Amino acid sequence: MQPVTYDADADVLYVRLNDGQSARQSRLGDLRIIDFDADGTILGIEFVDASGGADLRDLPFAQRVEQLIHDSGLPIRLYA
Repeated sequence: MQPVTYDADADVLYVRLNDGQSARQSRLGDLRIIDFDADGTILGIEFVDASGGADLRDLPFAQRVEQLIHDSGLPIRLYA
């Protein structure tokens, strides 16, 4: 499974950090959603309206997320 996926129709970027099944989500404002498994491990981060950029401020594992997005080659602007 790809660590970074982008759905152009929905304008949603997803960065997978760990494998597992999502048990709950936590919103960081309107444009960022963190997925957790049942043990509280962060599985991934969803960026809504990603064509406008991805806000990495106050984000867990921000450096790793930034590197994964960069490595994906997707033209997503990053805000840190």
